[in-house]
Amino acid sequence: MVSDLASVIWHNLRQTPMLSRIFYVPFWECPYRCDFCCVDSLPGRPPADLDRGEDMLFELIAELHQRTGKPLGLHYYGGEPLMRPEYLAQVAERAMRDPAVGKFYVYSTLKLKGIDLVLDVVPRDRLRIVVNTDTVDDFVRAEVARLEGIAEYYTNPTVFHTGRGRAGCEGYQEAWFERVLPRALPGRSCFATASGMLVNGPHHSVHLCCLPQSPEVGRLDMPAAQVVDQYLARLKTYHKEALAQMRRDKLMHACQTCEANSRFESTRHGPATEQPLRFMPAGAASAE
Repeated sequence: MVSDLASVIWHNLRQTPMLSRIFYVPFWECPYRCDFCCVDSLPGRPPADLDRGEDMLFELIAELHQRTGKPLGLHYYGGEPLMRPEYLAQVAERAMRDPAVGKFYVYSTLKLKGIDLVLDVVPRDRLRIVVNTDTVDDFVRAEVARLEGIAEYYTNPTVFHTGRGRAGCEGYQEAWFERVLPRALPGRSCFATASGMLVNGPHHSVHLCCLPQSPEVGRLDMPAAQVVDQYLARLKTYHKEALAQMRRDKLMHACQTCEANSRFESTRHGPATEQPLRFMPAGAASAE
């Protein structure tokens, strides 16, 4: 995925819309509670109605493809997708039947079984499995070796300061580029133009970029054309707003502006009896 990463960085530097990627989350549940999780995935089992956002997903793909002529990469994450491998394979099969879809991407720990259901319906040259480096064990290493040419470890230098991985979390350590890069460069600036909108099934919403903390640009009951119009309009201005807030509030990353302004409900917004995992006191995340 080196070419994919190079394209993302190029669009991020120029702040021009990439418009060739879309993200889909049918559930946020995950069996792991990783400190670095950028979305603060929920514990427990996924709900039964996984397909709430599926029709909107493919309507948005069709609308974007009609406007740009580009095939879209469909990026499927969560939550841990392999908690419901049958549904993952169902979406993958539908994607392969859709002429507007290019490649199919799965973001997973690969610690659960079920990925072979996807291999049965997606050709190898159209499938990429992006593996979490922080949860690797012998089983995962064996799976990555078995899936050579398809699976690869996550190498994107972008750090998402949201969810459990937010800056200010106890034990948080800055990467080298966080210390040396100015706020306007990739890894620190808003990457919404290089990301792609997110269809957030559990919350019936569509977001500006792949993170659910990013601004909503539509709801699942809206016409797809209207959602795309609002998405494109927001892309023109949001990176400037995020940079201004970063400077004003002395934030390290643009993702922190979304974190500060978000209405996204995750485990950190749970009942008072539920304690968040290893968080600093409120306000620590906005301190530089």
